[in-house]
Amino acid sequence: MPTLRSEKNTQPQLRRMVGTLLEVNGRSYWETSEENIERLQELCQEVEDRIEGVE
Repeated sequence: MPTLRSEKNTQPQLRRMVGTLLEVNGRSYWETSEENIERLQELCQEVEDRIEGVE
């Protein structure tokens, strides 16, 4: 996957945004499909791995 020069700088913001979506869903402030929640969880893990340098 191509990497944007600023991607390294935006990953923490993306992690926070995805985390916020998962949190508000968990508190029942936002409802979405289970498929969307699963994808957000996967995305959160992918971003976390990138931040930590896990391949």
